[in-house]
Amino acid sequence: MANRPNFAKPYQQGFILFLLVALHFWVKGFYLGDKSLAGDEPFSVYHAQMSVGAIIHQLSQGNNPPLYEIILHYWVKAFGISALSVRIPSLIFSGITTILLYLTGIRFFNQRVAVYASVIFIFSNYHILLAQEARVYALLGMLSVLSMFLFMGILKEDQTLVSKKEKTNPSGISTTKVVLLAGVNVLLMYAHYFGFFILWTQFIFLLFDFRFFTRHFKKVWLYLGLLTVGYAPNVNVLIHRFADSSGGTWVKPPEGIESLYNMLWTYSNAPVVAVSVLAMFGGALIHYFAQRNAPRPSIFSRLVLFWFGFIVCFMFAVSFQVPIFMDRYTMPAAVAFPLLIGISADFLVQKSWARFLIPTVLCGMFVFTVKPNSNNGRDIQAIVQKVKSLQTNGSMVYICPDWFDLNFVYYYNRGYFEDVNEVHIKDNLRAHLRADHVFPIHHAEQIAKQSLTKVNRIIYLDTGADFTYPNNGIRAYLATHFELKEEIRFDELFQVLVYEKSKR
Repeated sequence: MANRPNFAKPYQQGFILFLLVALHFWVKGFYLGDKSLAGDEPFSVYHAQMSVGAIIHQLSQGNNPPLYEIILHYWVKAFGISALSVRIPSLIFSGITTILLYLTGIRFFNQRVAVYASVIFIFSNYHILLAQEARVYALLGMLSVLSMFLFMGILKEDQTLVSKKEKTNPSGISTTKVVLLAGVNVLLMYAHYFGFFILWTQFIFLLFDFRFFTRHFKKVWLYLGLLTVGYAPNVNVLIHRFADSSGGTWVKPPEGIESLYNMLWTYSNAPVVAVSVLAMFGGALIHYFAQRNAPRPSIFSRLVLFWFGFIVCFMFAVSFQVPIFMDRYTMPAAVAFPLLIGISADFLVQKSWARFLIPTVLCGMFVFTVKPNSNNGRDIQAIVQKVKSLQTNGSMVYICPDWFDLNFVYYYNRGYFEDVNEVHIKDNLRAHLRADHVFPIHHAEQIAKQSLTKVNRIIYLDTGADFTYPNNGIRAYLATHFELKEEIRFDELFQVLVYEKSKR
């Protein structure tokens, strides 16, 4: 796993990087605006329309730090809130991640690892999906790789000082790199609470060489001071969010050890690729331990293995108590996966004539299993259009869960969506919907409290009501008072049910 010379000259490396970035934007950007804005995307876009102060205040009440929505705020002011427009920042963040993975491979490994990791990242369905979402995860991945790139640079500088026996060098490691690392890590914490995993990974990894802290104690204190000052405004919010999450989350606990394999499958596009990756990892380990006098893996190889393994295994273990083992939540580890594959594949075969065989096959498997226009299973635009076509003068629309209102309104009436109340966050939106006899609800009692004497038709949009609000009683209530005339299913989760008064 030792570093080997790069096979390309600097200008060739630049050309290869240009081709990889162009390939990234073609693969991930071609279908960028095709899917409906869905899930938590409308949440981010809705909040991004507020002032920066309102974004910070409103998001402090929930589980979303404000960095992404603040960036999106300035973007939508310039380019609007179309589905294509609001997803472009994520595509850009993912493109920068491609560059950072390539540069990490070039600087700390070799040209081959740089290319393998970049290609796998570009053709990973997992990373394509998150690059096509107006959510924080592409930004989280970019900042995670940037943080590790800077951290590796500090480790490399430290190694140089130690090898030259300059342990007492008064200048030590670069102050600029320490300040940059602290700044990026502060941004990580403001991007997503799971950005903390990158900081923990770096700290724990340094404990294996505890003398690092004594060699550079002034820079360590500078780094900790910058982190403290930078994140101090959000500490109180963090404490409250941690206390709330300790009581449980909406994520389901892992089903067992197979959940680890399923996560690997998610990163690998298809089962056959996941099995091949596992076989390659196993082969690389056997090959390493079978060699006599095998050189110790470089500190950077060990870091990438620890980076991926620690975060994934820790999140998996914790999730039996507080479930957090969800694919997108593992983004800080998922961006290490392409590097880990590249390093392992490059190490596995030493003979020059066969060196490119295994990596080429693996990269080819990612290319042939890619789905750049994979359906997110949420055609919200078609659902809303169907509901609108069913509305009559004597109809009412009920939507459950109630928080689905942002998804609904984005396609129901863009003007309603843009009428944001920064103090009472959804008051204006809900008022518009009430005027159109559309009611987001969470329980049948909310229907019973309304006068239904003049209602000829009830349109019920069920978007996973029983999962979010078990025992909500909505269908039972409607079946008692109305007759089910039509049931329209969209994908697995969404149903539009039409009830009318019985003529008997």
